[in-house]
Amino acid sequence: MSSKWWVPAWHDWVRAAGEARGLAARRRRLVSSARGRVLEIGAGTGRNLAFYRPGQVRSLLALEPDRALAERLRQRAVTLSVPFEWRPLAVETAELPAGDFDTVVVTFGLCRVADPAAACERIATWLKPGGRLLVLEHVASVGAAGRLQRAATPVWSRVAGGCHLDRPTLATLRAAGLSVSDCTRFRLPVAGPLRPLFASCVAAVAWRPPIGEPDAAMSALAAGTLGKVLPTPHPRPPEGGSR
Repeated sequence: MSSKWWVPAWHDWVRAAGEARGLAARRRRLVSSARGRVLEIGAGTGRNLAFYRPGQVRSLLALEPDRALAERLRQRAVTLSVPFEWRPLAVETAELPAGDFDTVVVTFGLCRVADPAAACERIATWLKPGGRLLVLEHVASVGAAGRLQRAATPVWSRVAGGCHLDRPTLATLRAAGLSVSDCTRFRLPVAGPLRPLFASCVAAVAWRPPIGEPDAAMSALAAGTLGKVLPTPHPRPPEGGSR
């Protein structure tokens, strides 16, 4: 799979304003917490590469099926200080060992997959018990903004590479057996008439519960004592998994 030669430059240009208005800072806060053996899904042109910390990341495997985007990804990876590998695979087709990754990173990728439930289940399988999924996504809003998203998505998905504006991503992660914590809801810094379409975004951490403790992990998450079950303590997420 390869898009037109101009798509990588357009891809970066169209995101540049949002990155400058705070999105890059959110990427940095999320991605810089990646540790151990890391898998990034839908790595695109490599906007996250600068935020991986060599002292924390043992290796990075990037999946990006679009070869035109991946060419820019590989150019950016030249200066990366951690062992890096790229594979031209999508989450739906990748065959990876179960329990092989300490961290999985997905930024604005789950909105594009054909079957998000199956994708999240595969991600949960690839994580080690106690491993973390770091997610940055735009998700379904409520009220008038949500109705606008639902109305716009059939057209938007055709002109935006399959992007769906109205997916209940947090619920999908939980249904895949992951415990969602550290979830911050924010508005994508987009100006003009598109602003209402991106009224609801999330930066979140989802955990694969340790073996033998899935019920305890979920109970601890609800009770605000997650740190007693999972490796690193985290504050209690607000009701609904966001704040």
